[in-house]
Amino acid sequence: MTKAELQELWATRIAEYQASGQSIKEWLASHEGINPRQLWYWLRKYKNQNGVSSGKSNRWLPVEVSEQASIEQGNT
Repeated sequence: MTKAELQELWATRIAEYQASGQSIKEWLASHEGINPRQLWYWLRKYKNQNGVSSGKSNRWLPVEVSEQASIEQGNT
């Protein structure tokens, strides 16, 4: 199996795991033959590649700055 094929296989497995809504333990019980350490390795690898963990995302929050607030801070 080539490196690209292996990456594709694990990308598919991780997508299946994430779509299942199951815990890792539950998902592994229904997918015999998959080593838990391998799953953890590939989850970490894809998390680090994407920079974002599954189910979480970075987002910007709006901030409003009023002139009144800056005047008050300048007087203290």
